[in-house]
Amino acid sequence: MRKYLYILIVLLTFVGCHKDSTQPKVYGRYVPERKDDFAWENEYAAFRMYGPALRPENPSNGVDLWLKASPELVVDSFYYREHVLGLPYHINYGKGLDCYKVGHTCGAGGLVVIANGKTYVGGAYDRWEILKQTSRKLVFRLEYDSLLIDGHLFKEQITITAEAGKILNKAEVVLTACDEQDTDLPSLLAGGGIYMHDTIDQYDILNKFDAVIYSEDAQSDRTAAQMNYDYNGSTSQGRIYLAVHMQDAFMLGTEEGNIVAVSAYEPGSTLTYYFGAGWSEYQGAKSFPSLESWKEAIETEISEL
Repeated sequence: MRKYLYILIVLLTFVGCHKDSTQPKVYGRYVPERKDDFAWENEYAAFRMYGPALRPENPSNGVDLWLKASPELVVDSFYYREHVLGLPYHINYGKGLDCYKVGHTCGAGGLVVIANGKTYVGGAYDRWEILKQTSRKLVFRLEYDSLLIDGHLFKEQITITAEAGKILNKAEVVLTACDEQDTDLPSLLAGGGIYMHDTIDQYDILNKFDAVIYSEDAQSDRTAAQMNYDYNGSTSQGRIYLAVHMQDAFMLGTEEGNIVAVSAYEPGSTLTYYFGAGWSEYQGAKSFPSLESWKEAIETEISEL
């Protein structure tokens, strides 16, 4: 009897340890209860992109950012607090918050296309698909039926990969002309961009690493700042850190209120770039108390790609 009891204890211990070792560190899903968002996260930050139900509000194909205080997964709890408990995710209750306003911009690492000196972003996605989801890796695809660039309509397909332990998400983009007979397409530059709120605060161009990094006050969105002040009297929520990297980028710098890493793009080909974000208040294996520490973390990760 004791022998069987011992075996049972060993098995239960093994199952418990195995369960702990496979606790999800990456997560993402379609969010129908919030106007068709597609949201995802890993240890360092959470993101979302906007779906068809939000189209009447003129969203973009940009990337929204949620700040995280720890590696704990927060996407479902943030939506639950907002839509069930009525506790806005714009307020920091100790787990993090949504304070980065996207509007009709590229947001925190979305696709930027430049044609004839003008910058273009698109609207809400039309379809979503999860290609792979494990406890350590998420791969999903969003498709956009119409992206207007310099008077020409394009289809956009973007495949995003998020992995445990990686600050940077991988984005693979394919643009194709909606009219296959259109032979007068403009020359395009395309890549990732970061929208800067109000004024240029702190940014750096990492030429050696084909990357741009940026930092701004986490309360640049005045509405979120007021909500947090009303809740806890705080006038500070730390700093946001963002980055975009694209190998052999043709242009690294500022463009129409964005910081971009772009290169010449041929429609039909696959464009690959990386984007990521962090928070000065994050407590985990890595921390980013300053722009310099963010720079070091991004340079290290790029060198390991």
